[in-house]
Amino acid sequence: MRSGVVRSRVVKHAMMMAAGAALLMVGVAHAASKADAEHAIATAKADMKVAAGMNNQWTPTVSAFKKAKKAMAANKYESAEAHAKKARALALASIDQAREQKHLWKNEVPR
Repeated sequence: MRSGVVRSRVVKHAMMMAAGAALLMVGVAHAASKADAEHAIATAKADMKVAAGMNNQWTPTVSAFKKAKKAMAANKYESAEAHAKKARALALASIDQAREQKHLWKNEVPR
């Protein structure tokens, strides 16, 4: 396979996973409490740390996390939770992408 095709498939797969996870997480409507928002932010932060450790943190992840923190500061807990869950979904997708790409390089080596 050509490197561009492989990368395109990996990125497409990762983005689809992130979008699906975000829809599942945000799709459940409930009145978020301060504790719910704090928990969502804490789990997103932990997953973002893992992604950063793999040198594969996406900029949309950081953006969503910043929006979650801003909403939390404004006491908008539902918005904070939704943005934190989106950040977590993106972080998990970037972790999956990094793990997948760790092995895909072998397909690039001429035999």
